[in-house]
Amino acid sequence: MNALRLLYLFRVHVLFFVAIILSLVLYFSNESNSVKSVQADIADIVSIVLSPKKWYQNILNTKEKNEYLIQSVSQLRLLNSELIHLKYENDEFRKMLNFKESSPLSLLGSTVVNNQLSGFIKTLTLNSGKNDGVLINLPIIDMYGLVGKTITVGDRASLVQLITDKNFRVSVKTGQNWNLGLFIPTHGKFGNIEGIPKSQKVEPGNLVITSGISKIYPKDIPVARVVSVEVDLERPFLQIVAEVKADIYNSDYVFIIQ
Repeated sequence: MNALRLLYLFRVHVLFFVAIILSLVLYFSNESNSVKSVQADIADIVSIVLSPKKWYQNILNTKEKNEYLIQSVSQLRLLNSELIHLKYENDEFRKMLNFKESSPLSLLGSTVVNNQLSGFIKTLTLNSGKNDGVLINLPIIDMYGLVGKTITVGDRASLVQLITDKNFRVSVKTGQNWNLGLFIPTHGKFGNIEGIPKSQKVEPGNLVITSGISKIYPKDIPVARVVSVEVDLERPFLQIVAEVKADIYNSDYVFIIQ
């Protein structure tokens, strides 16, 4: 009842609104050029009014796409990093296999699980122990040369004293006549070759290898490369500095000589 009353009170307004709607429908149903011109103008106005909304939607879509692309790039970088690491490991294993097959020594491959390269004692921890036949005082080498020797052996792991440790000593030979000397580490990968008389010919670039005198180290294992030779008139021996050949600071895999 109230609705009919309101409709009656506003009948003029309602009739006016209906008349406008009918007029617009009839007008835009016309195919005349003037009507088409008005339609075009209205379309332009609607386009201008709605363009900010469209622009905002495009920004949101672009932001979402950028976030997706950033996430995809991060995932691809992670995957690429994993693939590079796997390739590196595969290459290292292939090199180790070739080295082991070509070596006359009985070698046990082992993985470095921890290293202690700073401090007074420099060591590596390997994932091989008594269960693998590892004993104390077995030489450790990599594909380049002598790394050290085992000093503590557990059931599944071993501790290796590095050739760069200040307490490490190994009998070596070098020079034109393969003169005997003693390698004593000094700092970093460097050490001195002591005990070679001044009368002997030793030059930078000469290879330093194990002498075989020691019961621990087989002969002819590469130890170092001579980098400098000096003569001190007040001393009977040559002052020889050599650099360790083994890749001490990047050792991931090594061999135990059994």
